[in-house]
Amino acid sequence: MILKPNTYVPSLRWRQAEYQALLRLSDAAKSRIVPFITIPDIEYDFELKRPSSTVEKHVKPFPKRYIAKWGKRPAWIDVHETIANSTMSDGKLVATHVFDELRKAKGGNSGVPVTSLDAPAAVNKAVADIVALDKRGVGFRIRLEHIMKAGFTSRLAALIKAIGVGSHEVDLVIDLGAPNYEPYEDFAAALFAAMSKMGDVSLYRSLVLLGTAYPESVKLDKPGGELPRHDWLFFEALMSKLDKGARRPNFGDYTIVHPKFEALDFRKIKSSGKVVYALKGKWHIRKGGAFTLNRAQMHDHCDFIVNSGFFRGADFSNGDEYIKKCATKSEGPSTLTRWKEIGISHHIMHVLEDLSTLYGPS
Repeated sequence: MILKPNTYVPSLRWRQAEYQALLRLSDAAKSRIVPFITIPDIEYDFELKRPSSTVEKHVKPFPKRYIAKWGKRPAWIDVHETIANSTMSDGKLVATHVFDELRKAKGGNSGVPVTSLDAPAAVNKAVADIVALDKRGVGFRIRLEHIMKAGFTSRLAALIKAIGVGSHEVDLVIDLGAPNYEPYEDFAAALFAAMSKMGDVSLYRSLVLLGTAYPESVKLDKPGGELPRHDWLFFEALMSKLDKGARRPNFGDYTIVHPKFEALDFRKIKSSGKVVYALKGKWHIRKGGAFTLNRAQMHDHCDFIVNSGFFRGADFSNGDEYIKKCATKSEGPSTLTRWKEIGISHHIMHVLEDLSTLYGPS
């Protein structure tokens, strides 16, 4: 899909906090976002010591929920590698089932399938069939280690041929994961060197740089503190170094969820109550004790944010509105899932503002 310079690509694992944050965005915000959605892996049931669901039960709600939450707006749809080669009860691969169901939606949809250089041949065949039917092109998730390996160019060309598309129908999503961005100049030089192996990137339909600086575990003592948003600060530095006329990638991140996020055994681990609040170049994280042992702490966390001097106001995002209400106790402390949604909601609006500052409002 063709993106404007200030289009934001949030990578979302499509769990409740992520899709509810998308749903509650304003139409104006939604028009500036193309999410990179991944149907996630199946969580583990620590008590039963087995996956918490079957592939069938895990995947089946996705098409209807996707239409309900995101509608006919454009998005990339990927399938987590642990279930991508799995089949539904009718024998179809997950991606085939999902796009067959989305095709039935009233008015259709604008989803674009995703594959990668690591995908099994059967998955690439399924994606090729989807592309042939829907004619909306394809997304390639390209990891930095893919680019660094010998033979990358020929592997990329082979994948394009296998899917049956031209370069102009390919969206390249360079997934950096969670690298060490510092020092920015050195990392930029390494990235430029890697990308030089990709040939003329202007031939591709879109180019996205995706990554995160949000930690796998927030190692801040009570009452919290600040963490640099190195992913955004690096992107600003990178854009300033690109030659005039060079292809500029769109910015993408994992919002406030680490890409290696794994389900926790809550019998042993008590997650802290916290509010994650994006600011210019950093996150402020207000953190307390175990959430389940003291849910009322969220009122105090929100009161701190509201009176901090950096609160953006209840109108800034749906998340900010809830923070204001929780601070005044007109809303309860809710759940950990809702607080993740609130952080994502505010984060998305802040990134849209960052991009408007960098590129202009439209």
